[in-house]
Amino acid sequence: MSDQVLIWETRLFCMILCHVLQSVLCFKGINFVITDDGVPPSLGNPQHLQIQQVSSLLECARSCAVNTPCDQFQFSDTSSTCIRRYTLVVNGGLVENVTGLFAVYSRNPKAPNSCSAIKVNDPTASDGEYYIYPTATQFQDLTVRVYCLMNDTHQFEYVTLPHRNFGEFPKRSNPMCTSEKPYLQGTGVGHDGITEFQKIRVDPTTMTVVRADYTFANWTRVKKIKYGNAADCYTNKATCGPIGTFRINTLGTGMKFSDGLTWFHSALKAKITRQQNGAIIDVVCGGYCGYCRPDQDMALYPQDN
Repeated sequence: MSDQVLIWETRLFCMILCHVLQSVLCFKGINFVITDDGVPPSLGNPQHLQIQQVSSLLECARSCAVNTPCDQFQFSDTSSTCIRRYTLVVNGGLVENVTGLFAVYSRNPKAPNSCSAIKVNDPTASDGEYYIYPTATQFQDLTVRVYCLMNDTHQFEYVTLPHRNFGEFPKRSNPMCTSEKPYLQGTGVGHDGITEFQKIRVDPTTMTVVRADYTFANWTRVKKIKYGNAADCYTNKATCGPIGTFRINTLGTGMKFSDGLTWFHSALKAKITRQQNGAIIDVVCGGYCGYCRPDQDMALYPQDN
Protein backbone atom coordinates (compact mmCIF):
# COMPACT_ATOMS: atom_id res chain seq x y z
CA MET A 1 0.00 0.00 0.00
CA SER A 2 1.42 3.37 -1.00
CA ASP A 3 1.99 6.15 1.51
CA GLN A 4 -0.48 8.38 -0.38
CA VAL A 5 -3.28 5.82 -0.06
CA LEU A 6 -2.51 5.40 3.64
CA ILE A 7 -2.69 9.17 4.15
CA TRP A 8 -6.08 9.37 2.45
CA GLU A 9 -7.43 6.43 4.46
CA THR A 10 -6.23 8.11 7.65
CA ARG A 11 -7.91 11.39 6.66
CA LEU A 12 -11.16 9.56 5.86
CA PHE A 13 -11.09 7.82 9.26
CA CYS A 14 -10.54 11.15 11.00
CA MET A 15 -13.41 12.74 9.08
CA ILE A 16 -15.77 9.93 10.13
CA LEU A 17 -14.59 10.12 13.75
CA CYS A 18 -15.14 13.90 13.82
CA HIS A 19 -18.64 13.44 12.44
CA VAL A 20 -19.45 10.88 15.15
CA LEU A 21 -18.05 13.14 17.88
CA GLN A 22 -20.05 16.09 16.61
CA SER A 23 -23.26 14.05 16.55
CA VAL A 24 -22.75 13.09 20.18
CA LEU A 25 -21.46 16.37 21.56
CA CYS A 26 -24.23 18.34 19.83
CA PHE A 27 -27.14 16.48 21.39
CA LYS A 28 -30.55 17.92 20.41
CA GLY A 29 -29.93 21.53 21.36
CA ILE A 30 -26.91 20.92 23.62
CA ASN A 31 -23.50 22.01 22.39
CA PHE A 32 -20.20 21.22 24.09
CA VAL A 33 -16.91 22.91 23.24
CA ILE A 34 -13.50 22.01 24.59
CA THR A 35 -12.33 24.73 26.96
CA ASP A 36 -9.10 23.28 28.35
CA ASP A 37 -6.80 20.39 27.63
CA GLY A 38 -4.14 18.44 29.43
CA VAL A 39 -4.90 19.82 32.89
CA PRO A 40 -5.79 17.98 36.09
CA PRO A 41 -9.40 18.42 37.20
CA SER A 42 -10.39 21.33 39.41
CA LEU A 43 -12.97 19.55 41.53
CA GLY A 44 -14.64 22.53 43.18
CA ASN A 45 -17.64 21.60 45.32
CA PRO A 46 -17.71 17.78 45.48
CA GLN A 47 -21.45 17.84 46.17
CA HIS A 48 -22.03 18.89 42.56
CA LEU A 49 -19.82 16.25 40.96
CA GLN A 50 -20.45 12.71 39.84
CA ILE A 51 -17.42 10.64 38.87
CA GLN A 52 -17.25 7.21 37.24
CA GLN A 53 -15.13 5.04 35.02
CA VAL A 54 -16.35 4.92 31.41
CA SER A 55 -15.25 3.18 28.26
CA SER A 56 -14.80 6.23 26.04
CA LEU A 57 -15.16 9.95 25.52
CA LEU A 58 -18.41 9.26 23.68
CA GLU A 59 -19.93 7.55 26.72
CA CYS A 60 -18.86 10.42 28.98
CA ALA A 61 -20.34 13.03 26.61
CA ARG A 62 -23.58 11.10 26.21
CA SER A 63 -24.00 10.67 29.98
CA CYS A 64 -23.74 14.45 30.43
CA ALA A 65 -25.97 15.25 27.47
CA VAL A 66 -28.90 13.14 28.60
CA ASN A 67 -28.77 14.16 32.27
CA THR A 68 -30.09 17.43 33.60
CA PRO A 69 -28.64 19.76 34.65
CA CYS A 70 -25.10 18.64 33.67
CA ASP A 71 -23.26 21.73 32.42
CA GLN A 72 -19.72 20.44 32.03
CA PHE A 73 -17.79 17.22 31.88
CA GLN A 74 -14.12 16.28 32.03
CA PHE A 75 -12.65 13.14 30.50
CA SER A 76 -9.26 11.52 31.00
CA ASP A 77 -7.82 9.33 28.27
CA THR A 78 -5.23 7.97 30.68
CA SER A 79 -7.66 6.78 33.35
CA SER A 80 -10.99 6.65 31.41
CA THR A 81 -12.49 8.76 34.17
CA CYS A 82 -15.56 10.89 33.53
CA ILE A 83 -16.31 13.82 35.86
CA ARG A 84 -19.72 15.39 35.35
CA ARG A 85 -20.56 18.78 36.86
CA TYR A 86 -24.13 19.49 37.91
CA THR A 87 -25.90 22.70 38.90
CA LEU A 88 -27.83 20.72 41.53
CA VAL A 89 -26.47 18.72 44.42
CA VAL A 90 -25.94 15.06 43.57
CA ASN A 91 -25.20 12.13 45.82
CA GLY A 92 -22.91 9.17 45.32
CA GLY A 93 -20.30 8.28 42.73
CA LEU A 94 -17.55 10.41 44.27
CA VAL A 95 -13.94 9.26 44.33
CA GLU A 96 -10.79 10.77 45.77
CA ASN A 97 -7.30 11.25 44.32
CA VAL A 98 -8.39 11.34 40.70
CA THR A 99 -5.28 11.30 38.52
CA GLY A 100 -4.48 11.69 34.86
CA LEU A 101 -4.72 14.46 32.28
CA PHE A 102 -8.20 15.71 31.50
CA ALA A 103 -9.87 17.46 28.59
CA VAL A 104 -12.57 19.84 29.83
CA TYR A 105 -15.78 20.26 27.81
CA SER A 106 -18.26 23.03 28.63
CA ARG A 107 -21.59 23.98 27.18
CA ASN A 108 -21.21 26.24 24.21
CA PRO A 109 -21.89 29.88 25.18
CA LYS A 110 -23.61 30.22 21.81
CA ALA A 111 -26.09 27.53 22.78
CA PRO A 112 -29.74 28.56 22.25
CA ASN A 113 -31.60 30.62 24.86
CA SER A 114 -35.08 29.85 23.53
CA CYS A 115 -37.00 27.42 21.35
CA SER A 116 -37.14 30.00 18.58
CA ALA A 117 -33.33 30.16 18.59
CA ILE A 118 -33.23 26.38 18.21
CA LYS A 119 -35.61 26.64 15.26
CA VAL A 120 -33.46 29.31 13.64
CA ASN A 121 -30.35 27.14 14.00
CA ASP A 122 -32.19 24.06 12.77
CA PRO A 123 -35.37 24.70 10.72
CA THR A 124 -36.12 20.96 10.82
CA ALA A 125 -36.27 20.90 14.64
CA SER A 126 -39.49 19.29 15.82
CA ASP A 127 -41.50 19.22 19.06
CA GLY A 128 -39.58 17.71 21.95
CA GLU A 129 -37.35 18.14 24.99
CA TYR A 130 -34.35 20.46 24.62
CA TYR A 131 -31.86 22.28 26.81
CA ILE A 132 -31.66 26.07 26.65
CA TYR A 133 -29.83 28.87 28.43
CA PRO A 134 -32.70 31.16 29.50
CA THR A 135 -31.84 34.86 29.72
CA ALA A 136 -33.70 35.18 33.04
CA THR A 137 -31.37 36.72 35.61
CA GLN A 138 -31.82 33.92 38.15
CA PHE A 139 -30.63 31.34 35.59
CA GLN A 140 -27.44 33.07 34.48
CA ASP A 141 -25.02 30.49 33.05
CA LEU A 142 -27.43 27.66 33.90
CA THR A 143 -29.25 25.33 31.54
CA VAL A 144 -32.91 24.45 31.74
CA ARG A 145 -34.68 21.52 30.17
CA VAL A 146 -37.83 22.59 28.35
CA TYR A 147 -40.32 21.09 25.96
CA CYS A 148 -40.38 23.07 22.73
CA LEU A 149 -43.67 23.37 20.86
CA MET A 150 -42.35 24.02 17.37
CA ASN A 151 -44.99 25.60 15.14
CA ASP A 152 -44.09 27.11 11.77
CA THR A 153 -44.90 30.64 12.91
CA HIS A 154 -43.99 30.57 16.61
CA GLN A 155 -42.23 28.44 19.19
CA PHE A 156 -43.13 28.18 22.87
CA GLU A 157 -41.29 26.83 25.90
CA TYR A 158 -42.93 24.46 28.41
CA VAL A 159 -41.61 22.80 31.55
CA THR A 160 -42.65 19.16 31.77
CA LEU A 161 -43.98 18.27 35.22
CA PRO A 162 -43.04 14.71 36.25
CA HIS A 163 -45.49 14.78 39.16
CA ARG A 164 -49.15 15.70 39.41
CA ASN A 165 -49.99 19.44 39.44
CA PHE A 166 -53.69 20.15 39.79
CA GLY A 167 -56.40 22.38 41.20
CA GLU A 168 -59.71 21.12 42.54
CA PHE A 169 -62.95 23.08 43.06
CA PRO A 170 -64.96 20.61 45.21
CA LYS A 171 -68.61 19.83 44.50
CA ARG A 172 -69.60 20.25 48.15
CA SER A 173 -71.10 22.99 50.29
CA ASN A 174 -71.52 23.61 54.01
CA PRO A 175 -72.29 27.31 54.46
CA MET A 176 -72.95 27.18 58.23
CA CYS A 177 -70.52 24.32 59.04
CA THR A 178 -73.45 22.28 60.31
CA SER A 179 -74.37 19.92 57.48
CA GLU A 180 -72.31 19.22 54.37
CA LYS A 181 -74.21 18.92 51.07
CA PRO A 182 -72.88 16.91 48.08
CA TYR A 183 -73.71 19.73 45.67
CA LEU A 184 -73.06 23.43 45.10
CA GLN A 185 -75.49 26.26 45.62
CA GLY A 186 -75.97 29.78 44.29
CA THR A 187 -73.09 31.26 42.31
CA GLY A 188 -71.00 28.14 42.88
CA VAL A 189 -73.15 25.94 40.65
CA GLY A 190 -71.17 24.64 37.66
CA HIS A 191 -67.76 25.74 38.93
CA ASP A 192 -66.69 22.42 40.40
CA GLY A 193 -64.07 20.28 38.75
CA ILE A 194 -60.37 19.45 38.49
CA THR A 195 -57.77 21.03 36.19
CA GLU A 196 -54.52 19.12 35.85
CA PHE A 197 -51.33 20.41 34.19
CA GLN A 198 -48.79 18.09 32.52
CA LYS A 199 -46.65 21.00 31.33
CA ILE A 200 -46.56 24.72 32.13
CA ARG A 201 -45.60 27.39 29.64
CA VAL A 202 -42.76 29.72 30.64
CA ASP A 203 -41.19 32.89 29.27
CA PRO A 204 -37.41 32.19 29.03
CA THR A 205 -36.58 35.87 29.52
CA THR A 206 -38.05 35.79 33.04
CA MET A 207 -38.92 32.08 33.59
CA THR A 208 -42.41 33.28 34.57
CA VAL A 209 -45.31 30.87 34.15
CA VAL A 210 -48.10 31.72 31.70
CA ARG A 211 -50.79 30.60 34.13
CA ALA A 212 -53.71 30.55 31.69
CA ASP A 213 -52.05 28.36 29.05
CA TYR A 214 -53.94 25.05 28.94
CA THR A 215 -52.18 23.49 25.93
CA PHE A 216 -50.96 20.61 28.09
CA ALA A 217 -53.76 20.50 30.66
CA ASN A 218 -56.90 18.45 31.24
CA TRP A 219 -60.06 19.61 32.98
CA THR A 220 -63.34 17.99 33.98
CA ARG A 221 -65.63 21.01 33.63
CA VAL A 222 -65.97 23.96 31.24
CA LYS A 223 -64.67 26.28 33.96
CA LYS A 224 -60.87 25.85 34.02
CA ILE A 225 -58.62 26.69 36.97
CA LYS A 226 -55.56 28.84 36.33
CA TYR A 227 -52.22 27.40 37.38
CA GLY A 228 -51.68 28.26 41.05
CA ASN A 229 -55.27 29.33 41.81
CA ALA A 230 -57.46 27.71 44.46
CA ALA A 231 -61.20 28.24 44.99
CA ASP A 232 -64.37 26.77 46.43
CA CYS A 233 -67.93 27.62 47.34
CA TYR A 234 -68.01 25.60 50.52
CA THR A 235 -68.37 27.93 53.52
CA ASN A 236 -67.57 31.39 54.80
CA LYS A 237 -66.55 30.04 58.22
CA ALA A 238 -62.97 29.10 59.03
CA THR A 239 -64.12 26.41 61.45
CA CYS A 240 -64.78 23.94 58.62
CA GLY A 241 -63.22 25.52 55.54
CA PRO A 242 -61.85 26.31 53.10
CA ILE A 243 -61.40 23.12 51.04
CA GLY A 244 -60.52 24.40 47.55
CA THR A 245 -57.01 23.22 46.65
CA PHE A 246 -54.13 23.56 44.23
CA ARG A 247 -51.00 21.43 44.40
CA ILE A 248 -47.74 22.68 42.83
CA ASN A 249 -45.04 20.05 42.43
CA THR A 250 -41.85 20.89 40.52
CA LEU A 251 -39.76 17.95 41.78
CA GLY A 252 -37.72 16.49 38.96
CA THR A 253 -37.51 19.73 36.98
CA GLY A 254 -34.51 21.22 38.82
CA MET A 255 -36.62 24.28 39.58
CA LYS A 256 -38.99 25.67 42.17
CA PHE A 257 -40.95 28.85 42.90
CA SER A 258 -39.67 31.53 45.23
CA ASP A 259 -40.06 30.93 48.95
CA GLY A 260 -41.41 34.48 49.10
CA LEU A 261 -44.33 33.78 46.76
CA THR A 262 -47.61 34.70 48.48
CA TRP A 263 -51.31 34.46 47.60
CA PHE A 264 -54.10 37.06 47.60
CA HIS A 265 -57.36 35.75 49.07
CA SER A 266 -60.84 37.11 48.38
CA ALA A 267 -62.60 35.49 51.35
CA LEU A 268 -61.18 32.99 53.83
CA LYS A 269 -57.44 33.27 54.37
CA ALA A 270 -55.35 30.96 52.22
CA LYS A 271 -53.46 28.13 53.91
CA ILE A 272 -50.05 27.64 52.27
CA THR A 273 -47.77 24.73 53.12
CA ARG A 274 -44.39 23.94 51.58
CA GLN A 275 -42.45 20.66 51.41
CA GLN A 276 -39.25 19.40 49.80
CA ASN A 277 -37.44 22.72 50.19
CA GLY A 278 -40.33 24.51 48.49
CA ALA A 279 -40.63 22.28 45.44
CA ILE A 280 -44.07 21.15 46.64
CA ILE A 281 -46.61 23.84 47.57
CA ASP A 282 -50.15 23.07 48.70
CA VAL A 283 -52.62 25.94 48.52
CA VAL A 284 -55.98 25.64 50.30
CA CYS A 285 -58.40 28.50 49.76
CA GLY A 286 -62.04 29.45 49.26
CA GLY A 287 -65.12 30.95 50.87
CA TYR A 288 -68.78 31.14 50.03
CA CYS A 289 -67.73 31.68 47.33
CA GLY A 290 -64.05 32.60 47.46
CA TYR A 291 -60.72 32.15 45.73
CA CYS A 292 -57.04 32.99 45.94
CA ARG A 293 -54.37 33.66 43.34
CA PRO A 294 -50.64 34.36 43.43
CA ASP A 295 -49.87 37.91 44.54
CA GLN A 296 -47.15 38.29 41.92
CA ASP A 297 -45.82 36.60 38.80
CA MET A 298 -44.94 32.95 39.34
CA ALA A 299 -41.24 32.93 38.39
CA LEU A 300 -39.20 29.74 38.58
CA TYR A 301 -35.77 29.60 40.23
CA PRO A 302 -33.02 26.97 40.38
CA GLN A 303 -34.07 24.41 42.96
CA ASP A 304 -30.89 24.64 45.06
CA ASN A 305 -31.20 28.42 45.48
